[in-house]
Amino acid sequence: MYDDMLKEMKDKMAPVVEMAEINKKTAETLISLQSEYFSDFVTSGLAQVKALTEVKEPKEAFELQVKYVKELESKITGTAEKEVAVLTEAKEQLTALIEKSVSEIEMPSYFGDMPKFDLPKFDLSAFDPSNYMPDAAKPKAAAKSTPRKASAATTAAS
Repeated sequence: MYDDMLKEMKDKMAPVVEMAEINKKTAETLISLQSEYFSDFVTSGLAQVKALTEVKEPKEAFELQVKYVKELESKITGTAEKEVAVLTEAKEQLTALIEKSVSEIEMPSYFGDMPKFDLPKFDLSAFDPSNYMPDAAKPKAAAKSTPRKASAATTAAS
């Protein structure tokens, strides 16, 4: 009995364990990417400082800084793209896992044993609500209006 209960609990918790594993792998990958980026950032920063100490001309120092910033931007963009790819993959895996788990849920039928009733069918095609309205509430037919003759004053003005 204890073994059956343990097995059942293990089976029910399998999706949660799988989600935790996906999250763990994602976190490890992101930490690795960040560590690699930080290490590269420090190394390139130190190399930049060393290169700037050897420069004699301000123009050359400016060019070195521009080059350094462009390389840094490229590295930041590359790392961000890799991180987004890792997060997107994790999201897709988690979404698939959740959809699979939800589709496997069996909902109990609370109304499965109830007798079925045949409801009467009503034909409402001949129903006219105006038959049940007081005369004051019934829509009035639009009165036909006849065009008025133009008066002598409006004819003279034209």
